[in-house]
Amino acid sequence: MTSIRRVRAMGSRAPGVMAIVLFFAALFIVPPIYGQYLPQRISDYLIFGLPALAVALIAGHARLLNVGVGATFGVSAYTVAILSQHGVLNPWLLMLASLAAGVLVSVLFAIYAVVATGLEYLLLTLLTTSAFFTLPLLFTRLTGGENGLSVKGAVGISFGLDPLQGNGFYWFLCGITAFWCLLSWYLLTCRAGRAMIAIGRNPVRAAAMGYSVYAYQVAVTLYSGLIAASAGWLYALAHAFVFEDLLGLNDSVNFVLYSLVGGVDTILGPLLGTAGLRYLGEYLGQQSTQSQLYVGVALLIVVYLLPAGVIGAVRQLWQLRRRVRTGGAAPSEALGVMLTQEVEIDRLFRGATEE
Repeated sequence: MTSIRRVRAMGSRAPGVMAIVLFFAALFIVPPIYGQYLPQRISDYLIFGLPALAVALIAGHARLLNVGVGATFGVSAYTVAILSQHGVLNPWLLMLASLAAGVLVSVLFAIYAVVATGLEYLLLTLLTTSAFFTLPLLFTRLTGGENGLSVKGAVGISFGLDPLQGNGFYWFLCGITAFWCLLSWYLLTCRAGRAMIAIGRNPVRAAAMGYSVYAYQVAVTLYSGLIAASAGWLYALAHAFVFEDLLGLNDSVNFVLYSLVGGVDTILGPLLGTAGLRYLGEYLGQQSTQSQLYVGVALLIVVYLLPAGVIGAVRQLWQLRRRVRTGGAAPSEALGVMLTQEVEIDRLFRGATEE
């Protein structure tokens, strides 16, 4: 019986991993063939898409309203710049140091997940991010203050890959992004991931069943922080310059918006949402001085009409099509929706305990 469940689970996971593989196969091949500035533009989208993926893991799956991912992203980028200014140019050492700095910031947010919930947790992450924004102004000799800080040895610390010439750095960035996406997909579909999703949907019930709610919340916070920290490290390598806005609320809120537009409970949705919104902002910025207004209107339309995000809406349409073809009817009343959610939670818990 268990083997049958595993076969069915593998069959249900196949479309997800196939979509990720096809997506990254296109990313590896198409932009270098097209040439011009497309690889550099896509690289920027991927760098900012990784923190959006981190937000999706925290908010979409674990149901923790964390708006402090920008602080993790910025601290990691600053770590690379500061160390390079002091003669640390070993690429492996810089990578490990930036990831460690990001994880240390995530430890703070993990503590918040233990001591606070709901609105209190949201406010704590928001205020902490605001506090991190002032750090460059407090330590100007170390961070450069308002003038920012350049990164020395940009090619050497990028493992010899020039971000501005050739496609080597672009493929390197695509490989890291693909690694995080596939690893996140695997973790979400394994036993621990299903338990974490179920805990996010009903933590009281999970605690009653013997699950350590806080342990799962701490784990997902640290893991998502590691993803955001890797994005900060890549940003410093790609741009060779960091500034105080990387630590502010602006980036943190943007990461949340990217995730919401693409699909907060999906893997590829945050990346596509990042690419779509950033491209829209760049295009409208060239056409009008009121680009932020138009982007805001577009966000309102998408969030109102597609609450599950673009990828979530596509998935819902696909599921509706399958139900229509098989002659099934989707529950339309509130009671039917509640029962469906309860059955889904039961399935998640059962899958987590019986695998």
